[in-house]
Amino acid sequence: MRKSLICLALSLIMVLGTIGMASAYTAGTYEATTTGHNAPITLSVTVSDTAIEKIDVTVENETIGVGKVALETMTARIVENQSLAVDTLTGATVTSYAVIRAATDALQQAGGDMDALKAKLDAAPAQDAEYAADVVVVGGGGAGLAAAISAEQNGASVIVIEKLDILGGSTNVSEGALNAVDPKRQGAQGIEDSFEKFITQTYEGGHQIGDMDLITYMCENSMKTIEWMESLGVQFKDECGTATGALWQRSHYPITPSGNSYIRVYADYINKSDKIDLLMGTTAETLMTEGGKVVGVVAKGKGGETVTVKANKGVILATGGFGSNKALLKEYNTGVWAHVDVTALGCTNIALSATGAGIEMAVAIGADVTGMSDIQLHPCGTPGTGLMENIRTSGRNRIFVNIEGNRFVNEGAARDTLAQGVLDQPEQTYWIVVNKVRYPERDWVDANGATIANMVAQNVVVEADTLEELAEKTGMKAENLIAAIDNYNAVVRGEKEDALGFLANNKADVELTEGPWYACKKVATVHHTMGGLKINPDTEVIGTDGNVIPGLYAAGEVTGGIHGSNRLGGNAIADIMTFGKRAGEVAATK
Repeated sequence: MRKSLICLALSLIMVLGTIGMASAYTAGTYEATTTGHNAPITLSVTVSDTAIEKIDVTVENETIGVGKVALETMTARIVENQSLAVDTLTGATVTSYAVIRAATDALQQAGGDMDALKAKLDAAPAQDAEYAADVVVVGGGGAGLAAAISAEQNGASVIVIEKLDILGGSTNVSEGALNAVDPKRQGAQGIEDSFEKFITQTYEGGHQIGDMDLITYMCENSMKTIEWMESLGVQFKDECGTATGALWQRSHYPITPSGNSYIRVYADYINKSDKIDLLMGTTAETLMTEGGKVVGVVAKGKGGETVTVKANKGVILATGGFGSNKALLKEYNTGVWAHVDVTALGCTNIALSATGAGIEMAVAIGADVTGMSDIQLHPCGTPGTGLMENIRTSGRNRIFVNIEGNRFVNEGAARDTLAQGVLDQPEQTYWIVVNKVRYPERDWVDANGATIANMVAQNVVVEADTLEELAEKTGMKAENLIAAIDNYNAVVRGEKEDALGFLANNKADVELTEGPWYACKKVATVHHTMGGLKINPDTEVIGTDGNVIPGLYAAGEVTGGIHGSNRLGGNAIADIMTFGKRAGEVAATK
């Protein structure tokens, strides 16, 4: 196996047996623009009389660790193969196809032979393969990479199996909020906190059904996890914030955008390690057992070949939840959201990262599950897809108003309260409204790498100089919207209490007094599945007989029992990193 670092992510690219047929061009440089995932993408394609010389991406605003990887990889594949018939990146297909569309346009302008350029390439025959390592990690998201690095630091050789062509999974597209009790940062901000408060809020926020041993371990160790991540090179902001539904100001955010900040650091570490290898584009299918112990994984490669990976010490499942698996959602939605057809909603996660495959593999060998009906909805869904995009609900200095312009919920409430509030509104949708406090300039880049200018260009954000104009453009009633903002400002000034229970004691709250104003429509969406494999604080998977399954560990959203029936915002990253780190330690040393 060889490692290849591409745009701060790691990918194995199939070797193609036949290079695309040569095409004749009118030499020169040609530009083409198409719609990307986040914003318009412009390519500049330079050709000679007989070859594609280079492709430059001149305009883009794709997601770090996902779309940006596709931009670099796809343009390189087209040039390398002199063909448009190249494989897209699993996990970044929207951007991949955008590159192909723009390149097709440019090459048509250059007079290229489209039939030849689109002719199917012959792939080298796929060969079955067998590998072995001390620890095998299934899943290359935040939990899996944390586990892999931790295992390596504890002396183990490691193989990570990842079904996508990019690393990071759903961590890549998360806000990156990580909750921890931090006397230094919180103390400097005048924020009182304690392990007891963190544990209590997590337990009560989860409707008092979470496993107290797991909750306690996470809450008492998440700050140690932050310190470990800092030792690897992750940099956190000096101030703690409040993720949507966090209930307290203890959310730590990376200095650079989003959860991909963690993945970039992990990828860099792995690239330098001679004891961690990656099998990308490889889908784990079954767990191998001998005498009741898990001893490896059988997987499928992109070419359909069988890939057998033996584990000398243990297998760690870090495959994520099942938010994109409609069949499992339908089967298990018997809890908080039983009155809602959650299969009709979108999902915030990368679809192929949230299929529940790890749960099904483990159940097939006798693993027990817990809390499978505990499904979380989030109020930050994009209409039509459910993805968490554009103006985010996390942070402060924003209000939620329905289509009539009225506030309807405490914006600082738990996520289940927020989501139900959305579902109770006309058309089950609402607007998040912000102003120059959140976006001081149209080209100012937010924490997720987005700008208002691009969001407006994609027609996903409405922009206006005044509240009256914003109401007119969105169809809200101006008097309601103005009253909502006035009430918010009065609460922030301390002049009145909010009937909705607005948390006005947050240190980040300021008045919203002048434009430009921006509104972004949102819906409720499936965000997190709190149920999964039953584990103990050492991340050992528990069987239906109540005993530990030897050689099998799990961490992250594939597990259950930590969050009860409602996860606090910022607790997912705390969970996956803390238990991912622990899984690596235990699997490598037990």
